[in-house]
Amino acid sequence: MRLFAAWAVCLLLGWPGLLGCQRQPALFKPAADPGETIYFVPVREKVVALTFDDGPNEPATGLILDALKRHQVKATFFLIGANVERYPETARRIKAEGHLIGNHTARHSMFDQSSAFAIAQDIADGQRAIETVTGVTPLWFRPPYGIKGPGMEEACRAQGMAIAGWSADANDWNPHSVEELVDSIVSQATPGDILLLHDGCETRHGADRQNTVAAVSLILEKLKAQGFRFVTVPDLLRAAGRPLAEFKNGARLLGLQIPAQPLPPGGGFWVRYFWDVPPGGDNLTPEAFVHYTTPDGSMQFQDNHEIPRLGDVRDRVLKHLVIVPWKAPLGRYQVRFGLFDPQTPEWRHRVPVRSAFRQQRRAVIIPDVLDVNQAAKP
Repeated sequence: MRLFAAWAVCLLLGWPGLLGCQRQPALFKPAADPGETIYFVPVREKVVALTFDDGPNEPATGLILDALKRHQVKATFFLIGANVERYPETARRIKAEGHLIGNHTARHSMFDQSSAFAIAQDIADGQRAIETVTGVTPLWFRPPYGIKGPGMEEACRAQGMAIAGWSADANDWNPHSVEELVDSIVSQATPGDILLLHDGCETRHGADRQNTVAAVSLILEKLKAQGFRFVTVPDLLRAAGRPLAEFKNGARLLGLQIPAQPLPPGGGFWVRYFWDVPPGGDNLTPEAFVHYTTPDGSMQFQDNHEIPRLGDVRDRVLKHLVIVPWKAPLGRYQVRFGLFDPQTPEWRHRVPVRSAFRQQRRAVIIPDVLDVNQAAKP
């Protein structure tokens, strides 16, 4: 009777066969542990976290705060200790206006060229400067350039701080026009993203961020028009839902983003994958297989590729270009995703799926579909 009931539920949900009826993945934790890195959060609503690095820096930070106030948005500012001491009133204003303050070190050092002692000192000095000026003890840290260094996680644990990465970068640390900065964020934005911009430039006095300042209001307007809401990094975690899938080896697929707009045969599109592996599980990121299949299963094209290891904080998101075959039939394609076992690469064994909203034959069925339409713009 229980087997029949489970089969009936699968039919009611439109899932093909009992294999498609799986227990749901466990909820993503609503808070981060000290030393843990968070760069993307699977969420239950259309929210993103807007973050700024390298401040405070005038006049840029003040103008950004003005824009955030006009739009009634709270952001997360990762402050550099030396800049806090240079612009103490701006640092205090960030706190007074309800934004979250994080630690971005005291001197913005290159962690891959630093000793564990120097890294711990830079983090502690940044913490001390922020506490002295603002009265805030940061619970979040972001490493300079997103680069890890020896002992960084241990130093953050000692200070009680979690580590914030990012999943969408405006690339405003390079010269770009306002339009390019806006498009870089708006074109990528997906629920659960941590968005990265800069209100300063390392420890430089009066760094020119006029294009970022101009881009912020446009980003807020465009994403609000799409139904997005902006929150701080810890509030993003409080909105956490369930990952798309968890595999038997402990790897989790937090999210997968494909374009919502139709594509023509021969058109290219970017897929973004968001990953999570258990502590010490850097070897759990093997080759992935992605099948794009017509609903009746009669036609498919596939895209197999390596999944990068979760190394530096800045390298967590995989962005992969896929080309729709010229001869692909028109229609809506189901997306099926899975992993090949890295322990047996020659046999191409699939890693079993422990839990997923929907899966079949050790492949996770993604909720979104790819629409191939001859009339679509390439």
